[in-house]
Amino acid sequence: MNSFFKQNTFSIIYAFFLGVMPLVVSSSITVWVMFHEANIHQFDLPTWTMVYAAASLTMAFALTPTTFVALLSGYFLGWEAMIPVCASYWLASWIGYVMAAKIDGGRLLNALEERKGVKELLQNLQKQEFKIILLARLSPVLPFAVSNLLFSCSGAKLKNFLTAGFIGMLPRTLLSIWVGTQAKEIKALVEHPSEGAIAQVAIILMIGVSLYGLFRVVRKAIGE
Repeated sequence: MNSFFKQNTFSIIYAFFLGVMPLVVSSSITVWVMFHEANIHQFDLPTWTMVYAAASLTMAFALTPTTFVALLSGYFLGWEAMIPVCASYWLASWIGYVMAAKIDGGRLLNALEERKGVKELLQNLQKQEFKIILLARLSPVLPFAVSNLLFSCSGAKLKNFLTAGFIGMLPRTLLSIWVGTQAKEIKALVEHPSEGAIAQVAIILMIGVSLYGLFRVVRKAIGE
């Protein structure tokens, strides 16, 4: 176990960074947005293009949560935000996958495969790779940037990762944009993003479907 942590210290620290940083940076952005809300409503197309290009980078490196970006997009742009939000999600996924692959260099996968019984389990799971990625992305529980790291380091095919990940993100993206369109003020939106009954039920359903699906996939892989 100690050798595993020594071999993958940087990847583990990077994963911790990806899980914590969104809370810190999004809080700072929220304060800025609250003081400049009127100016943001005046943004033109080139400005919004730069905003979403920047958001792709901040989401890829875990500086802003994807839900946070979708909520603000729905608040300021309404349903017109759907295309730029999805495009920035897709680009952030690609950046996160590529960067994680460069950082890890296959060390985590090799270390896991050296452990007794793990290699066979991973091979069984890879047979249902598309389904696993889709279900993992569906759940709001697993941070976006952390899942980029995990799937990249576990050797997921880039095509499956981007396609299944995009499909899995759609339900909660639609939900977050809708919640943003319903908000009356930015402070209430950010502090209570899932206050409504519909949002709460939808989140519970997504988590339930994701966990149940992943449980069945893993149980089947173990049994093979």
